[in-house]
Amino acid sequence: MWKLRVITLVSLLTVAVAVGCSSSDQGAVDKAVSATLPVVQQATAPSQTPQTASAITHPPADMSNVNGMHDILRSEEAYIRFGTQADPSTVTLGPTDGGILDYPPYEGKNSLNFKMPLMTPIISPINMEFVGFKNRSASFRQDNPDSPRQEPFDDLELCFESVSADWPGMIMCVYHLHTSPLLRSHLSNDDCGIQEKWTGTGAEKGRIYYLENSSDRSQNNPESCDPLLGTTLKRGDLLGYSGQVGNNPHSGFRFKVKSDKKNPLTKKGDPYLHWVQPSAFFYWQCFDSDTEFQPGILAYPFDCKLLDR
Repeated sequence: MWKLRVITLVSLLTVAVAVGCSSSDQGAVDKAVSATLPVVQQATAPSQTPQTASAITHPPADMSNVNGMHDILRSEEAYIRFGTQADPSTVTLGPTDGGILDYPPYEGKNSLNFKMPLMTPIISPINMEFVGFKNRSASFRQDNPDSPRQEPFDDLELCFESVSADWPGMIMCVYHLHTSPLLRSHLSNDDCGIQEKWTGTGAEKGRIYYLENSSDRSQNNPESCDPLLGTTLKRGDLLGYSGQVGNNPHSGFRFKVKSDKKNPLTKKGDPYLHWVQPSAFFYWQCFDSDTEFQPGILAYPFDCKLLDR
């Protein structure tokens, strides 16, 4: 079992999968919702892009067991597998092609999906701080009478900021979660539960990242969720459980990485944070408490032993 480590922070300055959602207008919805959001914070350019192992720097010194699950994750028969990748037009740093051709992304999709059974434990790929959440989960989503009805529609999103020297200021947001121990009253308090019809709103607090901007706000009674904002997770700690959208059990992962160049898509928020294609940009390795990770390598966000099923 993974142990959740909670650290009380006295004062903190911001240093900052699956077949995809079948709703092809998700990007348009996010863009419309985020257009009126306040700017998160003032940003300054980092001295340089981190020089840890990545697609834009160099491979790890030792490639043993690195990206070792990628071939399995591309298999249709795998218990957990890669799903829809990010729309290449949203990727502003590193390779745009994730090499996953079976599930073309909808326009504006900025995440990588992992198809995994409902309630699969999801773990932290690196040391991170919990910085924001938005509970949009609903019993169903149907945007208009002619659109398909997706039932259920798990859409809890959690956002984190790396506290690792490997990736300073990196952002990871995970969505289509069913629940999380980081929201201690989620699903037990009606105000932090599952609404009947998806509206794109819900209990929200802290930072949430959209394609072109970001928000930092508190609305819709977020304290009803009893959130553990400010919690620091270590690599391998449990962060939540995967959800389901219609008949597609999966969760989505989006990453923003600091660069000394500006992101041309950013209209509000930190312009030095860039969307990347996660499966191709990072190097990945299975988590084990005895494994010493080389600089820059992320842990696959699940227990690799599940792939033996």
